[in-house]
Amino acid sequence: MYFRSLLSLSMLIALAAGCSTITKKDCSTDMMKLGLTQGKAGSPKKYTDDLRSTCMGSHPNIDLEAYEKGFYQGWSEYCTPNKAFDMGKKSDRYFSFCPPEREKQFRAKYLIGKHHAELKDIEEELVEKMEENKPGPNATTSVLDLQNKLRLELEKVRRDIHALEVEGLSSKFSL
Repeated sequence: MYFRSLLSLSMLIALAAGCSTITKKDCSTDMMKLGLTQGKAGSPKKYTDDLRSTCMGSHPNIDLEAYEKGFYQGWSEYCTPNKAFDMGKKSDRYFSFCPPEREKQFRAKYLIGKHHAELKDIEEELVEKMEENKPGPNATTSVLDLQNKLRLELEKVRRDIHALEVEGLSSKFSL
């Protein structure tokens, strides 16, 4: 679990570093496509001001309106129920930047995914405990009872995981 959190944090830092700078090369890009790409990538910020300051000298006719239109379209496509559930399952961080009409339900799907990830960790721990306490041919009643208890717990966790998958993969927002 620690490794998964560390990996998610590393990816977030890399994403933030990769998306936070507007270059002169971006100035000659189709602004609608640039905005769409950044929105679809889940950029928590639109870079209108950065584009204006970087590009206006060399590209005075830059279409910032097209950039914003593309950004909001991509942002809307990013903020889907399946994306939210997948982010939660991977323990990705979410910074509450979906459009207001989707925010509450996006966050709910994200939290379902987070709970799924937590249960998967518990499932893994239970499997390890079962292996560690595997009864031998001369197992005592207490070892057999422990194994049975772990098996029942594991079955419950797996049912809960399945229920969360069904709920998380239902792909509709009720607007």
